[in-house]
Amino acid sequence: MRAVPFLALLAVASNASARQPWRREVRNNETVTEPADSDPKRYIVELKSLDRCARIRAKVDNTRGLRVVKSFDHSLFPAISVECEGGCNADSLARAINDGDEDDAPVATVYKSTTMRLRLPAEGESYADDAKAAEYSFHGMTGVEQLHREGIIGEGATVAIVDSGVYWQHPALGGGLGPGFKVAGGYDLVGDGRWPSTDPEPDNDPNDQFGHGTHVAGIVAGKSEQFVGVAPGAKILAYKVIGHQGQSNEEMVIEAFLKAFDSGADVITASVGEKSGFAANAWATLASRMVDQGVVITIAAGNDGEIGPFLMSNGAAGEHVLTVAGSDAEKFPAFGFHAEFSAGTWPDSIVGRPIVPVTLNSSVPDDACSPLPATTANMTNTIVLVRSGGCDLWQKRTNLQPFDPEYILFYQDDKPWTAPPSNRDGVKAGIIEARAGEAIVKAIIDGGNVTATFDIDPTHYVGIYNSGAGRPADWTTWGANYDMTLKPDIAAPGNKILSSYLDGKYKVLSGTSMATPYVAGVAALWIGKHGGRAAHKDDPAWAKRLMTRIMSTAHSVPWISGLDKKTNPDFWAPPVQVGAGFIDARRTLEATTELSFEGRKFELNDTAHFQGTHSVQLKNTGEVPVTYEFALESAAGFESWNPLPADSEPRYPLPNFKYYSDMTPIKLEPAVAMPEPITVQPGDTATAEFTFTPPAGMNEGNIPVYSGKILVKSSSGEGQDFGIPYFGVGSDIKATIPAAFDYGSYFPIMFSAANHTDIADKTSFTFNLTWMSQDYPTLYTKLVFGTRELRWDIYEASPDATDEEPAGAKGWAYPPTVGEHGYVGSATAFTKSGEASWFDPENNSVDDVFAFPRYNQPRATDGHYMWLGRLANGSDITPGEYRFRIAALRAFGDPHVAGDWDVWKLPQMTVLPLD
Repeated sequence: MRAVPFLALLAVASNASARQPWRREVRNNETVTEPADSDPKRYIVELKSLDRCARIRAKVDNTRGLRVVKSFDHSLFPAISVECEGGCNADSLARAINDGDEDDAPVATVYKSTTMRLRLPAEGESYADDAKAAEYSFHGMTGVEQLHREGIIGEGATVAIVDSGVYWQHPALGGGLGPGFKVAGGYDLVGDGRWPSTDPEPDNDPNDQFGHGTHVAGIVAGKSEQFVGVAPGAKILAYKVIGHQGQSNEEMVIEAFLKAFDSGADVITASVGEKSGFAANAWATLASRMVDQGVVITIAAGNDGEIGPFLMSNGAAGEHVLTVAGSDAEKFPAFGFHAEFSAGTWPDSIVGRPIVPVTLNSSVPDDACSPLPATTANMTNTIVLVRSGGCDLWQKRTNLQPFDPEYILFYQDDKPWTAPPSNRDGVKAGIIEARAGEAIVKAIIDGGNVTATFDIDPTHYVGIYNSGAGRPADWTTWGANYDMTLKPDIAAPGNKILSSYLDGKYKVLSGTSMATPYVAGVAALWIGKHGGRAAHKDDPAWAKRLMTRIMSTAHSVPWISGLDKKTNPDFWAPPVQVGAGFIDARRTLEATTELSFEGRKFELNDTAHFQGTHSVQLKNTGEVPVTYEFALESAAGFESWNPLPADSEPRYPLPNFKYYSDMTPIKLEPAVAMPEPITVQPGDTATAEFTFTPPAGMNEGNIPVYSGKILVKSSSGEGQDFGIPYFGVGSDIKATIPAAFDYGSYFPIMFSAANHTDIADKTSFTFNLTWMSQDYPTLYTKLVFGTRELRWDIYEASPDATDEEPAGAKGWAYPPTVGEHGYVGSATAFTKSGEASWFDPENNSVDDVFAFPRYNQPRATDGHYMWLGRLANGSDITPGEYRFRIAALRAFGDPHVAGDWDVWKLPQMTVLPLD
């Protein structure tokens, strides 16, 4: 008998799947409602200087209908969070605060406060014992393992984690809290109660109740006998902004960032957010300022990749932050099992069950891809061994089904890892490495048999090799921002990542939430060798240089089909999916050339705003002269838009942006005028300029996206080449997308609330809110492209008003003024519109409303607004004839131009008196 102690098995542990990229975990049978906008009445008001905070705070507190929720007394972001008790909007709030100070208005900007939620596809737990199979590590392809062997572990770096706290008692995280421990400090901003359902209860112990922050902390700096994070020598500061419901708000995140900044963090990392695509939000603005002040900021892109391009999350949209996409790791964590070769998560009750191959030819390309012969033996009480390849694993499983298999063990071919089919009809499936399957087949050919045992104590993890390391995860959110700013910036391992979890356990999770702390850890490795904020106190630009290093040294990765997840070696993945590419920590630390932060990426914009000339500064930080040559590496182009057929009315679901599964790579290569080779002496800097011409022959009506890299090839040798991602759109987006609303999906929609009568059939309302009547309009919206402003304005009906322009012949004036041109005011909406089906007159208040307009609204997100009759100025609509002007500002639109608004055509409305 020959014994090979353990093999690595990857099985389906649960039905949780990456097909649910925004799934939230709910514990203790708790039902969690996720509102569309949890703080719709709340705004963050940035002031022009810190010395105004106390006076303006007092002024707001003494203003009827306004309440100060939080104050940010910080020079980086002097601001207050204000809640409107009635209806108000950004403009009216700014006017109220500036009133009396018109000559020296204190308000700089008013931002809408948004919800923050954890968004990750959970993969469930993974268990295994010590094994001869490869030890689990997700650092092989990133260069981190090599740096660890050289003793570079991030010692001296401090990474602040803004998340759900950290279970600091975990052995892999040091088992303690405070100076001298790995988790050196932090703060709990929300407490251990039921926030946000109850008031926060802040304290000095950021202990984790949700698990997410603990997982993130392990990726950054965890270390145990079986698991090592990216920078195990780094210190962690934990800032808890998320309670056990997995939810937070922008004010909490901003306060945590400010605390982390003041505590001296070298790196701040956050894996929370909401769909956005707009950099003009408070959190993104603050984060970019921190980068300017010498802090590395990493923020997760999001997990909406399947929905297609233009969906970046709010913090990740920040201009200067390092926005992180998710990719596959080199190894996935796996169950271990004991295989006996004799000449001679699965249930741990299986002991000595025989493994029976479908075929003894271990190189067969299509094992079980066709129906098996009727003479095939019954498979009950065995473990069926099948080689992958030739067809999908579901097809193989279907062909095995007539022979009653209980357990199916797939062994890999040389393709990237494929998930085994989830449990169905009691049949369980797992996957092992090719070498393990081939060894089993060889033992049987030699006259023996092989049995498997799964009764091992699950306390250790092993790794199964994945040849698709670096491949983009199908759930990673695509950019760019709506202003054509290129996002994301970098990709890192985020798929099936094992890390520390609550109660001393380990868990496997997937998402950009996992990739983001990986990049923070790589930054910590560099800081451990070269120093961080303290070492560069007179040089805050160090953070930008490091972030540029991380981007410029990344590897390109291949295009992955969103339909069948197959690799296409003919195309590189586009920067709007993976940024500069897959992170390479070793190259980041060893590079002897620095690229300028302003030249770290080239954003060409669309055809109407095309910016063709770009430059980058190259500094030779080495000891010998270096000659740089330049080349073009185009990535996969793709047509992002499904247009309407010519002269066609909108029809479901057209027009719309394509889903990832509908996108096909095409060759779209711009012409680029390259500079001649440049030789730079040690310590000197040179400028290289590039002029782009868009690719020829593009179908502008389908909004083609083209991108790639400018390669900077150095004479310094291997590992000293660099890349600068570029991105452009081969269409005039404003002209190609004439509408902002998603008419193809039948939005907007308006109903009378009582019986959901369509507005076309009922154009009158009494605003009777009793249970028997519920007579008010409810508006539902969805956008095909993000809008900077969504309005619901009310005008007096006039003979010259039309469905196309409710404002009438006098025309649109922005911003509209009550009393002029028949303008009555903006509508408001019941704050629980996103979660309630009706207004409850016994338990709800008519004063619990927020006002239009709504700002920075992303595409592919539902809006739900119940108008109870209150106007934004606090008055109620009176009986009469009116026109609703429900409009969204189009892409690149000027709000002062009437034609730049997409106005929903509506008939004249009647407000009837209450009986």
